[in-house]
Amino acid sequence: MKRFLFVALSVAGLVTLAVGWLAPSLISWYFTPPVEIGVTCKPAVVWAIDVYRKTLLAGGAGGFLVGLAVAGVNAQLLKTPKA
Repeated sequence: MKRFLFVALSVAGLVTLAVGWLAPSLISWYFTPPVEIGVTCKPAVVWAIDVYRKTLLAGGAGGFLVGLAVAGVNAQLLKTPKA
């Protein structure tokens, strides 16, 4: 049961990161008009997507490290004998 839960949560986390990484590009590609118009916000959108991706990567890495720390503390607490 522990292995199943670990695999399920790991896959869910990876899929969430993948969708969060790919979705902005797909949205900007899908809503790009077929012809150029006088005013474009594309540079601002590209910048915002890049900042979003960096934030997503930093948050995922930070969350992973916090998860490792919590798991390590939890393992130590479970390992110590209770008096």
